[in-house]
Amino acid sequence: MRQFNILSVFLLALVLGCNEPNKKTTEEDKEARLPAGAFPEYSGDLMIVPGKSIDKVFLGQDMQEVFKILGNPNDGDAAMGKAWGIWYLRDSTDTKKGMLSVYSSYKDSTMVTKDVKQIVVSASNYRTDKGLRIGVSLDEIKAVFPNVKKAEIYVSTVKKDTLVVYDAEDEGIAFDVRNKGDHFFTTAITVHPKKVSVNSTYLTIHPGWNKVQ
Repeated sequence: MRQFNILSVFLLALVLGCNEPNKKTTEEDKEARLPAGAFPEYSGDLMIVPGKSIDKVFLGQDMQEVFKILGNPNDGDAAMGKAWGIWYLRDSTDTKKGMLSVYSSYKDSTMVTKDVKQIVVSASNYRTDKGLRIGVSLDEIKAVFPNVKKAEIYVSTVKKDTLVVYDAEDEGIAFDVRNKGDHFFTTAITVHPKKVSVNSTYLTIHPGWNKVQ
């Protein structure tokens, strides 16, 4: 199975520092039946803390600790000592409800351990203390983070859609925003180090989208 091949390469790259790039196969907009052992059940509100953490995963955390909490990822991408691990969020019927993604790289020049550099979530039961979550409007984001700025723009010729990443760099939080009619709404939230741009990663977390800015 292709998915398990990608997962095996991802884990090998994470442990051994493999430098071979691999193509991610996640389909963001497709509901899917998931195998046993996927990410813990989708339920209840879980906290997003800008510049710090999403639920039990926090910036600077050793990736081995992340695996103990979440288990093995369902998907991923790895290259040049950097990696994305992707865990699917599911409901009680094993239907895909979103994803939790973790970006990691070597902690220091010893190249022995890897730690968390960014965390991304695309499920509506995760929120900030101000109530920001998937589905909120761009105006709601700006009301909480008035200094949020446009950081990246992606287009999809297949979806005929545009995705804009807005970053509150000083606070350590960014938002993927798409347009539906005249309504701009959030599809994913990223936690990253404060005063570090969200687009500082080597690998993109937007498969199927072409970066234009």
